[in-house]
Amino acid sequence: LRCRIEDKRPKAVRGKEIRQMRGKIVYAGILAVTVYLNMLYRWELGNFVLAFEGMFLLLLLCNAGISWSGVSAEWKHTKLFVEEGEALQSQIFVRNRLCIPVCKLRIDLSYQYAGEEKKRKERLWVAVRAKEKKQIAVKHLQKYSGKVCAELVDCRVYDVLGIWSFRKRMKKKAEILIFPKTYPIVTEVTVQTSNFSLEGERFSEEVSGDDPSELFALRDYQPGDRMARIHWKLSARKGEWYVKEFGRPVGTAVLLLLEPVWKEGGQSAAEISRYLQTAVSLVRSLLDAGCSHVVSWIMENGELERARIFTEEDVYLFAIRFLETWGAGKSSQESLTESYRSIYPQELYHTILSWRGEGGFFKNEEQIFAGHLIESQEWLRQCVLEV
Repeated sequence: LRCRIEDKRPKAVRGKEIRQMRGKIVYAGILAVTVYLNMLYRWELGNFVLAFEGMFLLLLLCNAGISWSGVSAEWKHTKLFVEEGEALQSQIFVRNRLCIPVCKLRIDLSYQYAGEEKKRKERLWVAVRAKEKKQIAVKHLQKYSGKVCAELVDCRVYDVLGIWSFRKRMKKKAEILIFPKTYPIVTEVTVQTSNFSLEGERFSEEVSGDDPSELFALRDYQPGDRMARIHWKLSARKGEWYVKEFGRPVGTAVLLLLEPVWKEGGQSAAEISRYLQTAVSLVRSLLDAGCSHVVSWIMENGELERARIFTEEDVYLFAIRFLETWGAGKSSQESLTESYRSIYPQELYHTILSWRGEGGFFKNEEQIFAGHLIESQEWLRQCVLEV
């Protein structure tokens, strides 16, 4: 996979790199003047000065080599979280294990959005004192949501004059997860979905039901209660009639499938961000409407993943898991509905929603909207989504 590299370093950084060349230019000039004087005039000390300048070059080479052996750099955190549009400050630890200072150290960084081929480069220049562990702050402004792979590519260690340098490959990576900003989607749960027969391992803590495998509560007998629900042992011990209330399974009648279809020519970070905004907004709107549901998607490794959404915490955990594992740049090769049914053939849902990005929005395999990502967002903002 070939990636385009964009160098967006500011002019001040590029100017500093030019200044780093001054040591080489000045020293080359001194050598040239020494050779010229030695050849043009029979300078008695010329050979001695020339030998000294050559030895000094070797000394600088040793300085760069020794500095290279004692310097290391790494990310302070390998996983960072930030909201879309907010500034983030990551930390890089640079350590010098030597008893001599490292006067010039160049650190090369690269950033790549998941799903994009384009990379952005950044370059830092630092100096580290002897036996120092230095912390460098790197600021980022994340314009789009998604996952960014930040890589500490390598370090280049220079001697005190910047003439000699040695490259040290680091390949230290960190993930930046940028949570999308959600927008309101008006969602209504139909009577059919509310009354859909559910089966689940969890039971409601607020409402009783008809599942005799789970006891919800005990209460006093009331006229009209069925005799089959009387708790005979407790009633005999207490001398009063007590009735059992059974549990109500908390299942999910709605399945949300996230299977993006991208337009020809690939997708940009902005398009990936819009898809993520809508995906998380749909999950939150369903929960706000009191509709527990299941979300499913295809991970980067091609396997199917899913998350059950019952609480606000589940939404947050889903967002983290989705950003970590989702193959953002991949379109679904086969129907996610068929894949899901083949893996979970026993599960039934009243409503199956499918958000396909450029491929449209589907409800129970029927397309209810077709349009671009921006148009889909406007439609969802204005419509009432019935599930």
